[in-house]
Amino acid sequence: MNQRTADALRTVIGISPQDSDRCALAAVGAALGCLAPPAAAARYTDAERKNLPEDLYEEHDLFFGAIRVTGNPVETFTRTMLEALRSQLDDALSVGGSLSSGDRAQLRDAFWTTFHLLWRIGVAGTPFEYAARGRPWGTDPQTGRADGAPLIRWRLGHQVFFALIQALVVTVGCLEDCLTEDADDVDGACRLLEDATVLMTGSGASLRYAGDFTRSHYADAVRPAMMPPRINAKFSGLQLRDHRVLLKLIHRVKPLVESPAPAVEKSYGLLLDAMAAAYAAHISVCSRFGGDREPSLRTPGSRVPAVEVLQRFRDRRLGSATPDRP
Repeated sequence: MNQRTADALRTVIGISPQDSDRCALAAVGAALGCLAPPAAAARYTDAERKNLPEDLYEEHDLFFGAIRVTGNPVETFTRTMLEALRSQLDDALSVGGSLSSGDRAQLRDAFWTTFHLLWRIGVAGTPFEYAARGRPWGTDPQTGRADGAPLIRWRLGHQVFFALIQALVVTVGCLEDCLTEDADDVDGACRLLEDATVLMTGSGASLRYAGDFTRSHYADAVRPAMMPPRINAKFSGLQLRDHRVLLKLIHRVKPLVESPAPAVEKSYGLLLDAMAAAYAAHISVCSRFGGDREPSLRTPGSRVPAVEVLQRFRDRRLGSATPDRP
């Protein structure tokens, strides 16, 4: 933690669900003004490329406009969340959409849950808290695009999804530390599980946001952009490296939640329910765009519909995350 990040968090944590998106956008813009400029882009190492060469991490990041950077990890992570949220709010205010009020609330809850988590574990009770000064908001934040291009919404929605997956990585990592270092801290573990559940729910909403356009828009503009010759064959969201990190963390946490404390086990069960709902959101978007009939881009020429492939992944990953029982 550093004072710049504490100031940025102070600027946004006072926003409530009752505040408008325009008000939230103004606060986020002011919070970003507290932070140092982002670090230079980082490159993947040869070891990372050789580990899973078929996943083409760099191609995935390039297509979706995701830039990997180094630097102070807490400040960089905070900037990541603020940048993703600013882009989403700006897009929603500029272009609009058909996302339900419930989905919009889940997206906002996910981001503010992250800001409050960072404040709770990194600022509260430290000298940063007493020195933190929020930056005044702008009175009329400027919004950007107004063309409603589906490919921009598709990419932006995925950027929001990536940020929330990184927030889940941070939260589940904190949960692992909590359960390892103090198994009796039931309240702390349950609080982190509740945070992770909100984030998992928000990740499902972000996928619905990414696909908030018509089937013809997907067929004409989005799907062709993810196919040869524009991009390598078998391009897929499964190439997201952050998701692999999250699954590994959940696998490590799974035996730790098999504790005598029923509250921890119950809270973990709610997280798994949210995980199932997030997969359901992915499957629903895929089905709406023809995935109930057509193969996945990852399996061209297959007779198996993309939805069925996703259902298999869902069942396998939920099964892997579910604690063993006698």
